[in-house]
Amino acid sequence: MATNAPATKKSNKGRKSAAIALAVVGVAGLSLASAAQLTINNSSLGAGTSVVASCEGAGTISVAYTNVYSAASGVYNTSAVQLSGIAAACNGLKYQVQVQGTGGAALGAEATGTLPASGTTATVTLAVAQPAASILGVSVVIYN
Repeated sequence: MATNAPATKKSNKGRKSAAIALAVVGVAGLSLASAAQLTINNSSLGAGTSVVASCEGAGTISVAYTNVYSAASGVYNTSAVQLSGIAAACNGLKYQVQVQGTGGAALGAEATGTLPASGTTATVTLAVAQPAASILGVSVVIYN
């Protein structure tokens, strides 16, 4: 009879271990099932180093710069960014524009505002003009 008692304890330990393992697997499976039900779409936000916006569709927004010569420093400074080719679906939406330098580093403060209610162009004035030679890219976000 004494030999049966330890066997019963081992079987209880085995059952407890199996129950814990099953619980861990169940929780992990539940987490994966929950993540599989997560839906993400781009109906309200687009961002990137090239313009990506749900309102723009397959079109492309072109970027140009307003450069002004500074006699004091002897260089051209960029004071504004012009966006053109804006789809009508983007009219009246908000924007964020950031000019970038070496390695994608931000130059100056991000410019924010609202696109015009009509038309296909917008001029975004930079808070502080940046040396034109330093600007290597621009990021534009259009959102509602």
